[in-house]
Amino acid sequence: MWLYLVRHGEALPGDVDPERGLSEAGRQDAEKVAALLKGQAIEVEAVWESGKKRATQTAEIMAGALTSKAGVVRQTGMAPMDPVTPIMEKLSSLEGDYMLVGHLPFLSILASRLVLGTEDPDVVLFREATVVRLEKGLKGQWAVGWMVTPGIL
Repeated sequence: MWLYLVRHGEALPGDVDPERGLSEAGRQDAEKVAALLKGQAIEVEAVWESGKKRATQTAEIMAGALTSKAGVVRQTGMAPMDPVTPIMEKLSSLEGDYMLVGHLPFLSILASRLVLGTEDPDVVLFREATVVRLEKGLKGQWAVGWMVTPGIL
């Protein structure tokens, strides 16, 4: 199983857009990363997103670069301060690969819990529009497979 964890692109300030959608730079960064993903022929069961505007927009951009059986799906329990255990439990009962598009500190804590079993939010530094692929091994242990940030493109 592969799990793609994606932090949303840069958001507009709340005084410009109360829903905090993507800024132009945030959209461009997400599109750069998505263009790289497109060449990887990635297939997932679904692209889960938190329901916040910036995550939805980023998820739609990413979904356009890969094959997703269910498309973009709003998934509760992925807000910035939500506990990660319910999503971990849900993922443990699923087969196939998934992409989760969300926020800090949720994504950092999820990555840390999966890879190390601890809630250290600094194990993976999720810059905006970053994609991290976690790989689940034969013994059920997760590891970081690769990571892409807009800054290296």
